[in-house]
Amino acid sequence: MEKEKLNSKNSIIKLIKKAIELLCEKNISEVVILSSYKISSILNDNFGINIKTDKIGRVLSNLAKRNELKRLNTNIPKYKLQISRVPYLKFF
Repeated sequence: MEKEKLNSKNSIIKLIKKAIELLCEKNISEVVILSSYKISSILNDNFGINIKTDKIGRVLSNLAKRNELKRLNTNIPKYKLQISRVPYLKFF
């Protein structure tokens, strides 16, 4: 039953939103670098939930496009997020 809940796109988006909020809450600087691996690690460490990084990456990429987040030039897609913009992020 829990696996069925995790496969729902809305529940994955909500979990990613919680992970981003948690990451920003614990960060000291004004900018956070988001990556699918970092979000996966936060979900695993804090909630005990394992979601494939490619699924997280797709949601993160969509989130970055919707909110015009700057992509960093790395092999693994990473995005720059100002902590002050977190309450205004569009997830849908």
